[in-house]
Amino acid sequence: MKRFVCIHGHFYQPPRENPWTGAIERQPSAGEDHDWNCRIARECYQPNGRARVVNDKNETIATVNNYAWINFNFGPTLLTWYERHFPDDYRRLIEADLESARRLEGHGNAIAQAFNHIILPLANGRDQVTQVRWGIADFRYRFGRHPEAMWIPETACNDRVLRILAEHELKYAILAPSQALRVRPLVAGGAAHLGGWLDLKDGQLDTRHSYRWFDRRPGKTAHIDLFFYHGELSQGLAFERLMAHSPACADRIAAAFDPKSRSAQLVSLATDGETYGHHEPFADMGLAHLVKFELAARDIAVVNYGYYLSKHRPSWEAELQQGPQGMGTAWSCVHGLGRWMDDCGCGSEGQSQKWRRPLRAALDWLRDRLAEVFEREGGTLLWDVWAARDDYIQVLLDSSEHSITLFLAQHLRPDYSDDIRKKILALMEMQRLAMFMYTSCGWFFSEISGLEAVQNLRYAARAIELAKSCSGEDFEAEFVRRLAEAPSNVEEYGDGAGVYRKLVRGGSAEAAEAQAA
Repeated sequence: MKRFVCIHGHFYQPPRENPWTGAIERQPSAGEDHDWNCRIARECYQPNGRARVVNDKNETIATVNNYAWINFNFGPTLLTWYERHFPDDYRRLIEADLESARRLEGHGNAIAQAFNHIILPLANGRDQVTQVRWGIADFRYRFGRHPEAMWIPETACNDRVLRILAEHELKYAILAPSQALRVRPLVAGGAAHLGGWLDLKDGQLDTRHSYRWFDRRPGKTAHIDLFFYHGELSQGLAFERLMAHSPACADRIAAAFDPKSRSAQLVSLATDGETYGHHEPFADMGLAHLVKFELAARDIAVVNYGYYLSKHRPSWEAELQQGPQGMGTAWSCVHGLGRWMDDCGCGSEGQSQKWRRPLRAALDWLRDRLAEVFEREGGTLLWDVWAARDDYIQVLLDSSEHSITLFLAQHLRPDYSDDIRKKILALMEMQRLAMFMYTSCGWFFSEISGLEAVQNLRYAARAIELAKSCSGEDFEAEFVRRLAEAPSNVEEYGDGAGVYRKLVRGGSAEAAEAQAA
């Protein structure tokens, strides 16, 4: 069989926990459910673990763990929540990866994700590396193996990001077809190019095979393989209800192959995982019928990228679009990375996004101040503050006293007191929040007073408090002054400073305690 399909589901929700209490508060917009995590778990994450296949009498004829049939990633922060609240369903995810590895010669369906879904090209170098290392560590902790790949948040990518992935022994990445600039064939073995570049225009990229990206800097040899998903079919899955009729969906997939080709071909599809049940009700059932019956009936093998790559190495090289100012490109913004830094127009019609750039600038300023506190206060106590931050993921994954003691023994200079121990853990938490305040959803929508942007500001507020407790320095007044440059579309708030005062400060520890009293 030379016709293959790989369906990737990107399952993700932003962290929603109150940074002072660690609990997710009631979200009325989630309807009958306590919060949006609970609602989407009920509509999507749980059903896909036991999706029903029914006949024309609506009788169940099979139950399918969809995760065993699709390439997938789950956001690490979401998995932490999912494991705690739905342990049986969480175990089905792990079992699905093991089942797929048995079916596909050791290649499991699960891949990693950069830890809390920040836009990697817009982050500084230290945060880029930590996000990748934390994502890998989280994956190894849960799935018991090194990931073959990592989902890049929003597929927001440039050469620097690919270099970091390659340096961390990740084999491939998944990108949008619009992110490829040009391609050229490789000689046998894939180490050198053969012939000139083919500059790409809309629809010209052949997504039915993989490509190889090389670090072409002098003296460098790193590379990573790339899969560009089929744009039209992926769009259809995400927004055109293709999964409502799985036989027709299978026909569309079959039509995407070149009938004249004798080479192996892969139809690559990628969407948000929430498509299957949350965005499109009952799409989990359509997906189950598709992967279990309809594709096999058309002689199309359902595989994951790791398996396909083990059998069919790239024979073409690809270079990436650089995007405006060389910052990179993404799958959900036609303006490069504008959606996470500019008034680019992506978002709700009729609303200004002029707040995006001042918000990022204010957070960048705060990040740098927090880094100074971290280096100064931690530098005399830790052997290497940034290496310690990279390893702090072990405490996040296992917060037992034993785990904390091991972490401190490895990184803290000897003969430390209990006060020093508390200070180091506060500094580490400050740095965790300094990355969480960049979670991508904070910029995705059109208003700074939205749930996602406010959540990022809450992380910033808590980080400011921890910095003050560790160093005596208070950055809040200057931070709020900078937020005032971010205009809100809502008259009640006026600007980011108003949002911070009215929506963020109400989430402080004191307010939480008052509500609980």
